[in-house]
Amino acid sequence: MKLLILGNHTCGNRGDSAILRGLIDAITTVDDSVQVDVMSRYPVSSAWLLGRPVLGDGLYKQMKQHNNAVGLMGRVKKVLRRKYQHQVLMAKATESGRLRNISIPQGFIDFVKSLHNYDAIIQVGGSFFVDLYGVSQFEHALCSFMAKKPVYMIGHSVGPFQDPQFNQLASYAFGNAKTLILRESVSLDLMKQSNIDTSKVEMGVDTAWLVEHHNETFAPSYAVRHWFDTIKRKKTVAITLRELAPFDKRLGTTQQAYEQAFAAVVNRVIEQGYQVLALSTCTGIDSYNKDDRMIALNLRQYVNQPDQYHVVMDELNDLEMGKILAECELTVGTRLHSAIISMNFGTPAIAINYEHKSAGIMQQLGMPEMAIDIRQLLDGSLQSVVSDVLGQLPAINERLSLAVQAERETGLRMVESVLARVKEEK
Repeated sequence: MKLLILGNHTCGNRGDSAILRGLIDAITTVDDSVQVDVMSRYPVSSAWLLGRPVLGDGLYKQMKQHNNAVGLMGRVKKVLRRKYQHQVLMAKATESGRLRNISIPQGFIDFVKSLHNYDAIIQVGGSFFVDLYGVSQFEHALCSFMAKKPVYMIGHSVGPFQDPQFNQLASYAFGNAKTLILRESVSLDLMKQSNIDTSKVEMGVDTAWLVEHHNETFAPSYAVRHWFDTIKRKKTVAITLRELAPFDKRLGTTQQAYEQAFAAVVNRVIEQGYQVLALSTCTGIDSYNKDDRMIALNLRQYVNQPDQYHVVMDELNDLEMGKILAECELTVGTRLHSAIISMNFGTPAIAINYEHKSAGIMQQLGMPEMAIDIRQLLDGSLQSVVSDVLGQLPAINERLSLAVQAERETGLRMVESVLARVKEEK
């Protein structure tokens, strides 16, 4: 059996990396004879961070070529791509409508041909099918349908659904996949509210829960050893930050207000006798378009005792981050996967909910109180929540251990079920 794991991801986002690593670890655990290829927008850095070969994403290359086109015809092509390309791909996938006879760029044709080498396509999980991200999110799935390959969407959050064109594509893609396995139930509610096809929906888990700790093979780098030593000197609370855009307008706030409110949390934690470690799941490695380290550095100006506030500037992979977070007392994460990585490695986490996925994940984990709405950060009430959690760590740790184990068991059954279905259809 040969599988291709794809999606518009890059391991420059260590959340994506954890999702990929967990899925690969689980597939290996269930059946180590399965051949797995992984595709990424940035294959060089992703291969280095993931520690395995990674293929380049042909659709991303095609998109870059269109965006880099110059002159009048280049601008026309970009406009046409944004407005009509998804409609043409859908017409070709459904083999219906007048648009099915329109030619598509060679990059799409080559990509569809490459899919013929696989028994099934896994559209890797995460929060990619979001209306604010646009209709191009469905191009991988549409090409897979054109190649007549079974598509398994594993461990997703989907929605909101506030754009008619996005909703049309979502309903088609989700309804024609072999299965859409959601990692939390809030997404299902959003699908129902917007009349999106739910016929293929199953409930599962985020595959980042399935990352093995690799204790036997893990060899800490110099950077990891440095942070281990730093944490040993004083009890540590870890945080993760992000640029809020494009969610800032929907949330009705600003980046500055978010950073100042988070700094107030940091100051309160330091006053309680802890040091704070700012880790980043997204960095600018290999031209990735987000670098949370810059947000962490900028926040320092609002910290009253900057000597107790450490910004990790090293390029760590998700496994290394998990090992570091395991040594901390608590994680307060804006990035959802920093919270998942932390909890998977045994350290409780408060996830700041700037979109529904964080609340849904914590709800499914059975610890809904650990998902805090971003408005509680902005109005200052998160400071008290963090203090309360730090005072209840023994009880929380006991609940967390059982909850994570349950998620891992559910996740392994989920992957085992998908592999069994792929075998049946070969």
